[in-house]
Amino acid sequence: MRILVIGAGEVGTYIAERLVREGHDLVVIDRDPSAVARINDLDVYGVVGDVTDPRVLRANGIDHTNLVLAVTQIDSVNLTACAFASRLGATRSVARLSDSAFTPEDLRLAKEAFGIDFIINPDEEAAREIEGLLEGREVTDSVEFDEGRVRLVGVRIAEGSALADRSLMELRGQHSDAHILVVAIVREGATIIPRGDHRILVGDRVYMLGGRDDLSVFLAKDEAQARSRRARRILIVGGGHVGELLAARVEAHGADVRLLESNRERSEELSGILSRTTVLHGDGTNLAALRESGAEETDGFVAVSGDEETNVMSSLLARHLGAKKVIALVKRSDYIPILKEIGLDAAVNPRLTAAGAILRFVRRGHILQVTTFKDIDAEVLELAAGERAKIVGRPLRDVKFPRDAIVGGYVRDGVFDIPDGDTVLQPHDRVIVFALPSAIGKVESMFS
Repeated sequence: MRILVIGAGEVGTYIAERLVREGHDLVVIDRDPSAVARINDLDVYGVVGDVTDPRVLRANGIDHTNLVLAVTQIDSVNLTACAFASRLGATRSVARLSDSAFTPEDLRLAKEAFGIDFIINPDEEAAREIEGLLEGREVTDSVEFDEGRVRLVGVRIAEGSALADRSLMELRGQHSDAHILVVAIVREGATIIPRGDHRILVGDRVYMLGGRDDLSVFLAKDEAQARSRRARRILIVGGGHVGELLAARVEAHGADVRLLESNRERSEELSGILSRTTVLHGDGTNLAALRESGAEETDGFVAVSGDEETNVMSSLLARHLGAKKVIALVKRSDYIPILKEIGLDAAVNPRLTAAGAILRFVRRGHILQVTTFKDIDAEVLELAAGERAKIVGRPLRDVKFPRDAIVGGYVRDGVFDIPDGDTVLQPHDRVIVFALPSAIGKVESMFS
């Protein structure tokens, strides 16, 4: 596929890194020569130019481009580039739009007027990701499949966990009634696709796939994971667009939500918008204000203000006060591993979250969904098995599946199941695969 990426910032670079491994023909255009120089290190064709100039688009083969991804930080540039691209012959286009003032009707009109196939809003994606992370204290990642009936969760293994110092084979024997599968272990920064003899250690992050109810029951049996039920008392610092979206989502699930906003006018505005959230006026970096807001007793603390330093500082203070789970919104992706080391449970980068949503669109077809992770080098693919795919019609034990990937589960006729060596996949099965980058191309070819 020939793909034109407009913008060589963090989102564009992240997308290019992922797609270039899969053999796509990539061209990246940006006005900034230094940004283009960085992108050239990825073995893609970088161009310095103005993407709102149709001459630049024509010179770079827009008429035979399959997909345009307009992901600069300027909405007007993305809209203009998509409009020119659709009229000059590009097959499809995606635009990143960050302005929180866009209503659903505005977005519908933008798609029609500018010839855009898919619009992504980083704030909405960040709010959705944070909502999943609020599942519980030890849950570090949460991904849904099959309209939420199937879940993949990343869980940190604490002292006293029933999973600690157990091999996968032992766990299957002890929990034969649990309809789940461990698909990956992250240990000291390395991602392991485990086999039966792999042992789980304290400090590992374990990724488990299973039906939503099965996972909930399994985690509830583990005393160390008993805290991992959905957070009921939530404190949000920051009443911007992300804070408003997140509060609306979690209050709808019956949680006791408080929101602390430093701007008095905005806090009064939010009081009229949010029906079940208690909106407070105060500084999220002030220890007394956090105490008065109930940070000491909160199950989930989330800092999503527009200021990165405020988010980090207020999160550390909340952890000091005893908040059970602490999540911060950060703009720099290189901060994420460090923040987890100094006490935060999770950090969310809206740009990379948006990039993940764009990648899901890029891979539509027999790939129904793709989920990327910001601090581990792996992806989860949900694929539809083709009529003549190599993986269908014979037992999985006889399929030469890549060693750096694992079939975690499949959905057939609305029913989720965990496969074994005797499982025979059928056309149109929805199959969930956890894979390292080296195996993604091979996995895709087996399903097409």
